[in-house]
Amino acid sequence: MRKNGVTTWRSLGLAAALILVQGGAMAAEPAGDGGPTNIELPPILAPMVVDNRLESYAYITIALTPASRDKVFDIREKVPFLRDGFLREVNKASIAKTDDPRAVDAAALKARLLARMNQILPRGTVSDLKFEQIVLTPIQPQS
Repeated sequence: MRKNGVTTWRSLGLAAALILVQGGAMAAEPAGDGGPTNIELPPILAPMVVDNRLESYAYITIALTPASRDKVFDIREKVPFLRDGFLREVNKASIAKTDDPRAVDAAALKARLLARMNQILPRGTVSDLKFEQIVLTPIQPQS
């Protein structure tokens, strides 16, 4: 019986340690200057429409830089709302460049996403929004 009790306590201790490790991975790590690093959001999928026809999708990974260390939790708490708002924004209007409809207009998209972000988070929470990665995936031609 004691062996089962010891095994149970060891299992509970291991589970608690794993939870702490995973929880610690969720927090932003301090940068070399003591400030927070970027908080990467789950990737979003944005349609690339050319002449009213779906040409491709853009997989976009966004990172937010907290204005200060105490803003990290505020941002993490709103990640589902940010993601939803960003998805709505990329589906509302084209994200393609006007002179090259097969490329993402990153500057215009950033301005739109910042405006949407400021509807969700108080101003001054985020110091920068960055595109970590934008990958275009063409749609296979239909026969």
